[in-house]
Amino acid sequence: MNRALLVIGLGVVAFAVTLAVYVGTHLSNEAMTVLTGAACGMGAVLPAAIIGALSLLRRRDAERAVPPAPYAASQYPPVIVVASPNALPAGAGGWQGMYPQEFSAPVGARQFSVIGEEGVGR
Repeated sequence: MNRALLVIGLGVVAFAVTLAVYVGTHLSNEAMTVLTGAACGMGAVLPAAIIGALSLLRRRDAERAVPPAPYAASQYPPVIVVASPNALPAGAGGWQGMYPQEFSAPVGARQFSVIGEEGVGR
């Protein structure tokens, strides 16, 4: 069995080399340049793709191995703030009665200046 695989493997390699030589002798220089560039590009990207795939698989396996902790003491617990019934003055609906009037924005005429048009409109 092992010898048969060796013979088949050598046959496949010999076929690939023969096909490459045949195609290489029949192609134009421009087509050969394109094929050479494509082969070099694939050779340059292949190590980065392999490293990225191995890193992704290792991270995925590490995430599966460690179960999530139910609750750690360093985390803050969820907090819900409930206002007492007398926090708002009687009759104040919504935000209108929350703040004194002097803290609200002034209501008056606003003046705008357009940059680059200093003398226009005044």
